[in-house]
Amino acid sequence: MKVLLIAYEFPPILAAQSLRWLHLANELVAQGVQIEVICPDIAPNQAFPLALDRRVITHRVWPGPFIGLGEYAAKRAAAQSSVSNDQASVAPSAKPSLLSRAYGIARDLLNRVVYPDIRSEWYFFARKKLKELLAANRYDIVLSSHEPAVDIFVGLYAKRAKLPWVVDLGDPLLTPYSPRWRRGIDLRVERRIMRQADHVVVTDDKVIELLVERHGAHLRERMSTISQGFPASAPVEQKSANASFSICFTGNFYSDFRNPTQLADALRTLQGVDFTFHIIGNNGRFKPLFDGIQGVEFLGQKNHSECLEWQRRADLLINIGNVQNYQIPGKIYEYLGSGTPILHIQTSESTDPGAVLIDRTKAGVVIKNKSQEIALALSSLHEQWMADPTALVKHREESLIQCHTWLQKATLYRKVISQLLI
Repeated sequence: MKVLLIAYEFPPILAAQSLRWLHLANELVAQGVQIEVICPDIAPNQAFPLALDRRVITHRVWPGPFIGLGEYAAKRAAAQSSVSNDQASVAPSAKPSLLSRAYGIARDLLNRVVYPDIRSEWYFFARKKLKELLAANRYDIVLSSHEPAVDIFVGLYAKRAKLPWVVDLGDPLLTPYSPRWRRGIDLRVERRIMRQADHVVVTDDKVIELLVERHGAHLRERMSTISQGFPASAPVEQKSANASFSICFTGNFYSDFRNPTQLADALRTLQGVDFTFHIIGNNGRFKPLFDGIQGVEFLGQKNHSECLEWQRRADLLINIGNVQNYQIPGKIYEYLGSGTPILHIQTSESTDPGAVLIDRTKAGVVIKNKSQEIALALSSLHEQWMADPTALVKHREESLIQCHTWLQKATLYRKVISQLLI
């Protein structure tokens, strides 16, 4: 079986979709599937933390003039930084260069003009490569990632070539956070995808229900749920006793969803709890919420491997659920694989698939996003930890949790693809 994957976000780009495709591609080639990938030729300054299987063949294509300019600016800034470091130490808070700031402003403006964002400039170069590969090779399936949506636009050409086309949609194109100017376009494009794709893969059953509601019940048989996962080899080690109750959050807070205000208020009112709370991610603008709270440390961004290690070493992991009732953060699956109990703060007014998953696997505690409830839960979990550090993980449903390894997700994917070839 030979699969051609179109994925803008692919290693070494550091993004959630990159991690998804790294794990799925590695597991699929281990199961005998041939994988080739069309991806942009982008090399971030920070090294990608995990290795791509050598059997995965990549066809790297120029990302386009604007992103190409960004590559040039990043490399130039890195070179200047290297020279400066040789001459003198550079303050970690040093401001970005004028070129970098100008590039950021221009990119933000172009994202408001180009549909759906500036990464669509890759379309012309990626489609050319797709044509060349289809002419020179025989593929069984063409698979489009999302997001960005440019992967889908490139993949539409595969339908003209009469090849089965699978779209790994993940979330719908039309979302509550889609800019108002493009919501009508998003809906039309989403409708076209649902009509033309041979199969659509999403990451939660709620997305299937939403798409069926929008586009018709006849589409249900052409959709499958394959969620995010965690590495099967991730060790669940016996935790060493931390000096104090160690709490950890990895990821990013946001103002409109995943907002930590209630969490900060809860921590401020905790009495008699000796804790440390490590916050890992790009969350500097939220520091004022936690000012004056003893034990809170903002550690900034860490690479993926470091985040996994922090998750394993903690006594409790904090997750703030999404407002959308059809989204489940991939981080929850990482948390499951860490073997560390989870305190899940539900912000959705209706069903929260993350909360359902944690309840079903007995991997932690689910509470509402109210400071009093959060404080009570933290106090209770601390008391249990003081009495027995292993008490919080004794009832985990390991058999259910192991269903979410990347090995199992790749097996599901192989079955979906195989059924299309019958």
